[in-house]
Amino acid sequence: MGVLNLPLLMVATFLLLTLGIGLCFTKISTSFREYALGDQTWHTAPLMGTLLTLIYGGGRLMVGVEQVHNFGLAWVFFILFTSFLPHWVISWLALRMTPFMRNLSMSESIGRVYGTYPRIITGLANICFAIATIAIQINVMSRSISMCIDVEHSRMITSLVILVLFIYSRIGGMRIITFIDIAQTFVFFLIIPFLAFSIFEATGRPDVLSFLRTQESFQFHTLFQFEPNQLAIFTLFLSSLVSSINPPIIQRIYMSADCFQAGMVFFFTGCLSLFIALFIILLGLYTFVAAPHLSVAEVWHYIIAHISPVCKGFVVIGLLAMAMSTADTYLNSCAVMFSNDIASSMMAKKSFPYPIQLRLAKVIALFIGIITVLFSLYCSDLFALLKFRFDCFIPIVIAPFILAVLGFRGGSSTALMGMAAGTVTILAWNRWVEPATAMNGSFIAMVVNGLVMRVVHYVSLKLKT
Repeated sequence: MGVLNLPLLMVATFLLLTLGIGLCFTKISTSFREYALGDQTWHTAPLMGTLLTLIYGGGRLMVGVEQVHNFGLAWVFFILFTSFLPHWVISWLALRMTPFMRNLSMSESIGRVYGTYPRIITGLANICFAIATIAIQINVMSRSISMCIDVEHSRMITSLVILVLFIYSRIGGMRIITFIDIAQTFVFFLIIPFLAFSIFEATGRPDVLSFLRTQESFQFHTLFQFEPNQLAIFTLFLSSLVSSINPPIIQRIYMSADCFQAGMVFFFTGCLSLFIALFIILLGLYTFVAAPHLSVAEVWHYIIAHISPVCKGFVVIGLLAMAMSTADTYLNSCAVMFSNDIASSMMAKKSFPYPIQLRLAKVIALFIGIITVLFSLYCSDLFALLKFRFDCFIPIVIAPFILAVLGFRGGSSTALMGMAAGTVTILAWNRWVEPATAMNGSFIAMVVNGLVMRVVHYVSLKLKT
């Protein structure tokens, strides 16, 4: 009986420790800046830890391992390149963000350059992006718990996890979230290699490479065939590349002491991220070698069925640590953006006292949490949620932000026309192109956004002269 309940006891202990760490490091914020970013005295290593746990949410591990069965070698390279390339790009951008280092959010930086209305639209798009991301994490929590713990206990544990997440996210702001993320980083680094090694032992096949050479989906020549699968992965890769330029990630730049520290944090995080990606790839490959004919939905059930009760407990803890560390940061980001960008912009020139701003942020965090839980019940397909989060954010926000960082200074109408063009493009793409090709259009809509902004800006300058 004790063995049967071991995963449940391990998960309960993990949740109690998480809540205990959160309550121990709780500190009353004296300003909204401190609530949003902490005290900005973080060393490089803690910032790297909290960034890693943010990058590797539970959805990234779960989808990554599953899709190796679906796409083969192409997905292996997808995991590999998206592990480090986006963060090295952000490292390069961070060195050029000196004018924005006193901002609290990505929306505020866009508002600084383009004005109030683009700032509000960016805030709303970012909140939609965050809701989809948190919904992914809640689905990961629910799936991982239900796979390892019987149905009677799984619903109770899932509810308890969400409750713990909401409690510490609302109480302490970014400071408490960062401390918990640092603790969960150690859990994450220990469990991923351990799980990959356990599945390798379970395969009973030392000739992994020899077996993969016999599989059509793992032949190198398939990478250069312009088939629907390869084109779909390539467009998804482009979208994943730019989707890392999102509010919680950019928030880590604002948490840094200066641009140089931010650049170092993202560069070294990219290196460590590559190390983690290798273990995710190995886990996916070992599972494929052990059972190559599994459907995507059966992959994780197979993994769980072939490990011991102790390993099951560690798998749940690892997935919960990753999912919670991502969800809490996005929840905090939503609260900050609504209070600092949307509500403050609507207040116009009226003052927005800190106690009211903080209270509003905590209420919004609870409200967003409830919406996200309902949304996760409505849609449980992780791959569909992944594409939805791209579509509601990348076509609208990324191009204006990158242009602003690189020195582009257009007016409010320029940004609004670009955002409108990006929105129309992604709606048209999803209506006519994606159903026929399975290609994600978020990156293309982002390019259209940027081109329209440049053209409108150029034409307006010509008209003025």
